[in-house]
Amino acid sequence: MAARSSRLVVVITFLLAAPPAFSEHGRFRATMTRTEPAINLTRAAHKSHKRLSMLAARLEAASGTAQTPLQLDSGGGAYDMTFSIGTPLQQLSALVDTGSDLIWAKCGACTRCVPHGSPSYYPNKSSSFSKIPCSSGLCSDLTSQCSAGGAECDYKYSYGFASDPHHYTQGYLGSETFMLGSDAVPGIGFGCTTMSEGGYGSGSGLVGLGSGPLSLVSQLNVGAFSYCLTSDAAKTSPLLFGSGALTGAGVQSTPLLQTSTYYSVKLESISIGAATTPGTGSSGIIFDSGTTVAFLAEPAYALAKAAVLSQTANLTMAPGRDGYEVCFQTSGAIFPSMVLHFDGGGMDLPTENYFGAVDDTVSCWIVQKSPSLSIVGNIMQMNFHIRYDVEKSMLSFQPYNCDNL
Repeated sequence: MAARSSRLVVVITFLLAAPPAFSEHGRFRATMTRTEPAINLTRAAHKSHKRLSMLAARLEAASGTAQTPLQLDSGGGAYDMTFSIGTPLQQLSALVDTGSDLIWAKCGACTRCVPHGSPSYYPNKSSSFSKIPCSSGLCSDLTSQCSAGGAECDYKYSYGFASDPHHYTQGYLGSETFMLGSDAVPGIGFGCTTMSEGGYGSGSGLVGLGSGPLSLVSQLNVGAFSYCLTSDAAKTSPLLFGSGALTGAGVQSTPLLQTSTYYSVKLESISIGAATTPGTGSSGIIFDSGTTVAFLAEPAYALAKAAVLSQTANLTMAPGRDGYEVCFQTSGAIFPSMVLHFDGGGMDLPTENYFGAVDDTVSCWIVQKSPSLSIVGNIMQMNFHIRYDVEKSMLSFQPYNCDNL
């Protein structure tokens, strides 16, 4: 399978809204909805560690054949996406992943597909469906097998470790009309899946938002996308394709690292209260909406942890749990500020973005030690409008009331 140039992960799942929509000069609006009313930090830690290991394995894969594996962060901060394709429209739901490119949906009966019980797309019921031939450029972007005569581009797209072959989707490429809000977008290439294994939540497939040619971002030719994750799980969060540059107070921008497989930026330093510690430097830190908690590789983690402890000596410590090493009794606790200093701007985090309640009496620093990659998870991204300019390789962010976007 060809190596993917896609970046970051967002196993964060999104809900693509039906009308009303936003469409102006190639701009499309969607919404994201959290699957559960509250984040379970225990389950979030377990799922986030699995995802971290898989992201690292993909990055280190010498062959370049491993794709970002998906583990639905069930109960830990996942989002669902629904969308419609075909003529007449067929409504489905899917995960959204900024760390991979392929768009795919279960097709037909799909008795050997997961998850069982979710709706399938039926190409024989759509007048706008057509198979993509082997001569197509999209087919050449996959490791594929061509049918006799080249009329059908068959593929097997893997998401897991080489030693674990049970995370994949298999089928053939097709072209179809996608409804983004109230806008019909014809000719979107996607995988019509006839067999799959792995963890894809409760939906019918996956929408890749990486930077490679197969992704929805690339096929829409919008150059950029953005989202704003609300901290209120009862509300939806907006997802914008082709969004313009961020404007207004507090906008900061930092270059995306060209050497990274994911949407990664240079973290120069971290401020904890009055202390400033070194960041991850050129090793970068990934913005990944598919990982719930945050991770720091050494030595950045140990130094930042020491800074937190040095400025919370007046608080009553509680035993660590589930990888959270810095925990306190919540009653009366006031936690130090935290700022991430990137190459070009600083992200001044609200307290709830880096300290969270693990039970009724204990709150923990929602940053964990990583043996490999550093990640800004989706909790840390809440209440920021974050824009990925794929065309110009820039990431911008701005504190924002997501309800007003």
